[in-house]
Amino acid sequence: MKIAYYLPSDIIDNEYFANIAKSDEYTTQEIYKKSGIQTRHKASDNELTSDLAAKAALNLGKEYDIDLGNIDTLLLCTQSPEYLQPATVYQLHHKLNLPKSINALEINIACSGYIHGLLIAKSLILSKSAKKVLLCTADLCFKMFEHSDMAQRILFGDGASATIIEQSNVNKIGQITCGTDGSGFFSMYKKYGGYANPFNAQSQSQMTLLMNGPEVFLFTLREVPNLVRQTLKTNNLNSDDIDFFVFHQANLLILEAITKSLKLERSKVIFDIENIGNTSSSSVPIALKRAIENGTIKPGHKVLIAGFGIGLAWSATIINI
Repeated sequence: MKIAYYLPSDIIDNEYFANIAKSDEYTTQEIYKKSGIQTRHKASDNELTSDLAAKAALNLGKEYDIDLGNIDTLLLCTQSPEYLQPATVYQLHHKLNLPKSINALEINIACSGYIHGLLIAKSLILSKSAKKVLLCTADLCFKMFEHSDMAQRILFGDGASATIIEQSNVNKIGQITCGTDGSGFFSMYKKYGGYANPFNAQSQSQMTLLMNGPEVFLFTLREVPNLVRQTLKTNNLNSDDIDFFVFHQANLLILEAITKSLKLERSKVIFDIENIGNTSSSSVPIALKRAIENGTIKPGHKVLIAGFGIGLAWSATIINI
């Protein structure tokens, strides 16, 4: 698969949060110790979700000399829509100046959304409903958590990815495993803005995403190891057959807990959170691409990728690089 990404130029370091918190619990050193993150990227005030996705797509076109006008399907995965209606994917379609003949769909999934997007793209191609799919992920995570508790704020950064899935490479995507637990809906959600709880005042705090950190952590330990084992079994592989594992870059504690639970060699797990933070659905493709760029992951490698989070939802597959 051809993958590219975009990270905004504004960088937020731990000193920024330490100056806000003014607490021994959130010094620059303590923030790094808690999260494994030194810096994260922040979209500028005039950058919206569709701008981030468009820049990732344009980077993809430039890097691989792809005419984006030749795609027939555009997918956008985001949890930070620009308007409640219509979907932000139509803004992205317009900003990329794509033909009117293109089908455009939006996926409202967060941290597991990239693999869910691959499932949709692969299904469309195998059913002959599409030949060339552009899958974009983009979220304004920094803004979503800007008014949350400090424990959450320090984790998130902004970013976007773009991936081309087509007939020539669709078979490099293995069998995809997904799961859902709707009983965990309120463990991570945005309370205001929909019809259940409309905005009732001009309050920035109503824009925040609420998260029960301990509950999300326990969900991860409960479901992700099983997800990995099930994905290996579905693809007739075992752990030794996998060259690298790329998990959703939630935070360092979660990544290390998954690694320990599955008894994986740490050298086979990609840790790419220190200078990016948690970018929601973009974290898996960004981590995967950066590991390819720095030569860690090479052609011929088998890579298990897995996302998990809000929903609650989880998904995984194996990519042949």
